Amino acid sequence: MNINLFKKSLRYVYLHGWLYRRIDKTHRRRINNIKSRGTEVRVVFMAMSVSMWRYQHLYELMRLDQHFSATIVLSPSIDYAPEQQDLDIERLRSYFDARGTTYIDWNPAAPCDIGRELDPDIIFYPQPYEHLLVPQHDCTSHYDRLLCYYPYAFWTSTGKWSYNFHFHNLAWRLFYSTTLHLAEAQKEAWNHGRNVRVVGYPNADDYLCDQHSDVWKPLPDGLRRKRLIWAPHYSIVAEFGLVPRSNFLAMAEGMLALAHEHRDHLQVAFKPHPRLLTKLYHHPDWGKERTDAYYQSWADGANTQLETGDFIDLFMTSDAMVHDSGSFAVEYHYSQRPVMFVAQDMAPLLETQSEFGKLAYSLHYQGKGMDDVKRFVEQVVLGGDDPLMAQRKDFFTQHLVPPHGQTVAQNTMDELRLALTDVAQD
Repeated sequence: MNINLFKKSLRYVYLHGWLYRRIDKTHRRRINNIKSRGTEVRVVFMAMSVSMWRYQHLYELMRLDQHFSATIVLSPSIDYAPEQQDLDIERLRSYFDARGTTYIDWNPAAPCDIGRELDPDIIFYPQPYEHLLVPQHDCTSHYDRLLCYYPYAFWTSTGKWSYNFHFHNLAWRLFYSTTLHLAEAQKEAWNHGRNVRVVGYPNADDYLCDQHSDVWKPLPDGLRRKRLIWAPHYSIVAEFGLVPRSNFLAMAEGMLALAHEHRDHLQVAFKPHPRLLTKLYHHPDWGKERTDAYYQSWADGANTQLETGDFIDLFMTSDAMVHDSGSFAVEYHYSQRPVMFVAQDMAPLLETQSEFGKLAYSLHYQGKGMDDVKRFVEQVVLGGDDPLMAQRKDFFTQHLVPPHGQTVAQNTMDELRLALTDVAQD
């Protein structure tokens, strides 16, 4: 064995073991302080965008619980273009205002110093990545707090990107969707997933509610058509060592043409990944002017619409979807309706997937480009030939319904109460 590699391995194990012990002490000290204080547990929810906001139901439960004091802080991703940041904040304000939910607004000139001004015990983050937010808000400034996280997507991939960043290992609680995700964390994370608790996927509480708003715009003739969603990913080029997913550049004009061709029978919603706008602004063949005009063409079309915010009602009132996005590979199965995944070659993508992810993709109709999309629309969406229907329903029952016969928010509250009232069980 290479002696240098052996020494590096020992150093690696020692450093991480020391770090975890230190984090454990910090967490226990914070919990003991909460218990001895005898006052409300101070909780902050970071809200980055509507499309990644997963905490509304949990926030509402906390507002009704005398043991918790919850505050929402708006904070856009500093990775996004300024135009995208402004849009995200505007949509967050509209989302919370419509629900009568109070929040601390975003002030780019003087962001709220949450550590000093709010002194939270617990902070819930929308993503498990470092340096996404301004320093006053970023997780790197608050590892001395009890950091928590709901996955912003129903995770299908495996490896470091999904389970083994610093946040995954240093956060206090990661509330994951299924026991299969816990098993992946136990295999991939440095801390073997010891901070993971299984509560269900947070969006399930919205998908499984009794009623959904019809967000499809009324058509000029007042008649209902089959409703198709096109949801392209942002990865028009490879980055971060990940497999590029997006087929947007090859499909952009074709999808508009498809909507026009089937205007008498089809209504199409363009639901791009939030980051796609920024990527196109910086793309040499697109840029801001062309991108804005393209997005507007979807908003203005007689049988098309642009959807850039929440998507649950959109999914649940649709008839089918075409996409190349990882998160939607599972989430659309809550609708139990037919869905197509577009990829030139599925093999590299499937190599990155967990067994759970591979199962979710196997329930998709698969295509390589516009010809396959057209066949899917004509045969499955409009023609009703859907041989995967029964398998999708089985997947829904086995994997998408939250555990314990409760909502995900209630499962999470139960875990928080258990941990914060009995240190010995933590």
